[in-house]
Amino acid sequence: MKLTNLGKLVFGSIALVLVVITMCLSFYTIDSTKVGVKRTFGKISNEIVTDGFHAKWPFVQTITKVNVQQKKFDGAENSYTKDVQTSTVDYTINYDLVKSSVCLLMKNIGENYHERIVIPFIRSALKDVFGNYTAVEIVENRERVRKDVENILRKTLDSTYFYNVQFQITDIDFDDAFEKAIAEKQVAEQNALKAKNVTIQVEEQAKQTRIKAEAEAAAMQIKATALERNQKLVEYEAVQRWDGRLPGYMMGNTVPFLNLR
Repeated sequence: MKLTNLGKLVFGSIALVLVVITMCLSFYTIDSTKVGVKRTFGKISNEIVTDGFHAKWPFVQTITKVNVQQKKFDGAENSYTKDVQTSTVDYTINYDLVKSSVCLLMKNIGENYHERIVIPFIRSALKDVFGNYTAVEIVENRERVRKDVENILRKTLDSTYFYNVQFQITDIDFDDAFEKAIAEKQVAEQNALKAKNVTIQVEEQAKQTRIKAEAEAAAMQIKATALERNQKLVEYEAVQRWDGRLPGYMMGNTVPFLNLR
């Protein structure tokens, strides 16, 4: 009798545990940053499960929660330039998933969609763009190169799954010898510009000096011509130059005006 009661108690406890587990597996929640992908016997549904509280068949249906917030991935790829310079490009890519197509993305591509299709497209875009520029052109036109890559990705990444694609180049590492040559070129250009500025300054100073000298000479010539033609102006100039002192001696009743010039 005691064994029978114990058996019932054990059976009842197991049944209760199974019921609790079944209840736990029958309900789930999806928060606002995610969508649910429902599988029934492994087959993916065509419609996403939106945020909220939901029920499902336990042991028959499973739910995969996919984050649909903007994605951000960092990576690096090797590329060759038009003049066959090797480069390592560090980049950051951001994009959003089209919510309504997440089930289709999981069905056709899988959860590893970034590795399977996004990275190969990035690699291809970088090779295509870098192959159109020399290394020096890439250094001098980095923003244009970035836009070229971004435009290709926006066209090649299927808009059924992705939108708002943004691509940034965070670093471009060329061969050390090439980077040294670029640095030396920049220093040479800066020195040449500095020398050019000094030359312009010297030429301007010489120009101003010449203009001043020509102006002074012209003024003196005008003044000399005027003095030659006007006697009274000569006397006026003499008065202008007189220091106010009388000569040291006088003759007769006159006061001569000596040494006026």
